[in-house]
Amino acid sequence: MVRSVALLAVLILTAMSGAARAESAVSEAAQNMVGGWEISNADRDRRCPLTFSVEAVPGGYKIDFDAGCPSAFPSLGDVVAWGFGPKDELRLLNAKGGPVMEFTEVENGMFESERGADGLLFMQTQASLKVETRTAEQVVGDWTLLRDADRPLCRLTLSNTASGEAFRVIVKPGCDKAIATFNPTTWRLDRDQLVLTGRNSSWRFAESDATVWERVPLSVDPLLLVRQ
Repeated sequence: MVRSVALLAVLILTAMSGAARAESAVSEAAQNMVGGWEISNADRDRRCPLTFSVEAVPGGYKIDFDAGCPSAFPSLGDVVAWGFGPKDELRLLNAKGGPVMEFTEVENGMFESERGADGLLFMQTQASLKVETRTAEQVVGDWTLLRDADRPLCRLTLSNTASGEAFRVIVKPGCDKAIATFNPTTWRLDRDQLVLTGRNSSWRFAESDATVWERVPLSVDPLLLVRQ
């Protein structure tokens, strides 16, 4: 009887040890995901900044999206948590614990999804996407606000004339009503974003390339600031 109890105790301790090791391995893998990431399509004309944490929430770990993410990728509207699948695939989970999206690591810091309702998607760290920080001198010049390539909304000049802690915006005649209502008056750089300030509000733009900035949060109807 004593021997049976001792054997049972050994088996329980062994099982607990194995579970602890498994939990530790999962926690380490989860810890490696902590931080800022971006989901995008192949052309990167639809993008979603998100943040993974290891804070426990029902069904997995906490995930935070930019407000515009469900507009770029409607499936993300159902995502409430993240975790790992049985083959170590990264899963974005709905309220019932079901996978909405699954990503497989194809190289260090780069994940690829199965083709689903939102098409083939990629996920990589925001740090790997950082571009060279622009200086005000590099941004000064003539720009156009537009939504479609053949439909400019407003032409303006980002000048180097100081206005407080920002610079003056010179708006050309003939702007679209929405832009005229916003009435941009100053601009400035805030880290890796360009900020236009107008009547009672500000618009922020993130750089897509050296000549194009896109208003954030991202949307399916993007507003672009394009150098002339």
